[in-house]
Amino acid sequence: DLDIAGGWHINSNEPGLDFLIPTSVEFELSDGLSVVGVDYPKPVVRQLKLGGSRPLRLYEGHVRISARLHYERLASSPRIPVAVVRYQACNDTLCLRPTSVRLPIQLKVSVLGVREVERAGFNEEAAESVARLVAGGLWVVVPGMLLLGLALNLTPCVYPLVSVTIAYFGRQAGERRGRMLWLAICYTLGIAVTFSVLGASAALSGGLFGRALTHPAVLIAISLMMVALALSSFGLYQIQVPGGLDARVAGAAGGAVGATLMGMTMGLVAAPCVGPVVVGLLVFVGSRGDVLLGLGLFFLLALGLGIPYIALAMAAGSISALPRSGAWLQWTEHLFGCILLAMAIYFVQPVLPAALADRLMPGFLFVAVVYLGFIDPAGRGTSWFVRFRAVVGIAALAALVVVYRPAAGEDPKGLPFEPFSAITYAAARNRHQPFVVEFRADWCLPCKEMEERTFRDPRVVEAGRGMTFLTVDMTKSDRQVDAILKSFDVLGAPTTIFFGSDGKEWRRTVGFVGPEDFRELLLASRDPARRTALSAPGGL
Repeated sequence: DLDIAGGWHINSNEPGLDFLIPTSVEFELSDGLSVVGVDYPKPVVRQLKLGGSRPLRLYEGHVRISARLHYERLASSPRIPVAVVRYQACNDTLCLRPTSVRLPIQLKVSVLGVREVERAGFNEEAAESVARLVAGGLWVVVPGMLLLGLALNLTPCVYPLVSVTIAYFGRQAGERRGRMLWLAICYTLGIAVTFSVLGASAALSGGLFGRALTHPAVLIAISLMMVALALSSFGLYQIQVPGGLDARVAGAAGGAVGATLMGMTMGLVAAPCVGPVVVGLLVFVGSRGDVLLGLGLFFLLALGLGIPYIALAMAAGSISALPRSGAWLQWTEHLFGCILLAMAIYFVQPVLPAALADRLMPGFLFVAVVYLGFIDPAGRGTSWFVRFRAVVGIAALAALVVVYRPAAGEDPKGLPFEPFSAITYAAARNRHQPFVVEFRADWCLPCKEMEERTFRDPRVVEAGRGMTFLTVDMTKSDRQVDAILKSFDVLGAPTTIFFGSDGKEWRRTVGFVGPEDFRELLLASRDPARRTALSAPGGL
């Protein structure tokens, strides 16, 4: 049981932002005892002043965290179990350092069979996975994956198989539309089974993917594979379905079983175009290691790929009216090639120099949009398509400008902070110029807000020109950091200390400071008269 003081909160076990410190409970137990599961309470969802539009999941007031333990035997001299609660306390402007408290606990024992314990643990993990999926944006994930699956039907590897597939349905069902619909549903479910197995397999091997993705050689290899697949999309070489394979698929066994098996092999037949997208999703799902996420994403992708066949099965007599493969489909293949090149850049970014990594993606996106919208010769024979892609290209260029253009007049570098050390601190004092020491941490939301809003404000940058700015990183606790905090008597972050040209501290702020106030404090550090005015009653 945790009682949180009024005006303060602690982060929940899943706070909503990666850099925030979650509340967690670990146990020190006697031999024979093991943890079945920990039940965290439902958090309060709030948008703090400093969090912008980002909803945060917090604990406030009284909080109860419960856990279930299982014992196989009692130790001869059992020790009292201890729960170690790790948490971080914050208010609207300040975050204290993460800390932990040790709480002795009393056991309430009941007898459960092993199967019941295992089943309880599985249900809990499954519920947590579903919660993560929903919290990640269900209304965006579902239509996005369905649209991606639909788009795959327009690729040159899949589109020519449409007529073959519908002809298969027609031969099996004759004039019976109901049976044709049933076969199309079985066919779609077959695709979904294959893709879902792929997604689950990638998630189950997530540890392998996760460790591999930390090695530069693996990232480079993945990027090169994406580039190779992209070059195929641009026609430098062609990967085609083996001759006669589509006919063999069309002659597969009849009935629901045959339609299902045909759908399960659809991914293999369509591999030249669908494969690159599937590979990218496999790497993503593997890096997350979430089985339900893998099943969900690939199931939705398969539905998007297969649903058109259900509609076409109901209109099989109109198959001759479908537009034939042509130059506009070649443009679609080029579009997927650009997507693959963007994925290659995404994976190789961590091993590139920071200056190049920051510029490579926006530069490539600009070139890709110009090429696809205005230069690509594919599809020029269709006037409506030329106008359509030009309009989309103009809209995409405008979006790129909005996303990547720095705010007007903003200095992207912000204030020139350098790491605090005994040497840099002594040098700042010896310059006989005003300087600032900032105490921050990765888990501190007000610190993030000051870095984004205050330290990058052009008025603040101008006011601080020529001054020295030192930063103390409190993210991880060690002896050196603890000694610095003790010497400056700092308890939480953000804490900002302003020094005059005489090397003496004249003002200290604890918590978030906005751009206007920070600018005034910088100017006052240079001007004793301003300093006196700010320190007077009614001043800042």
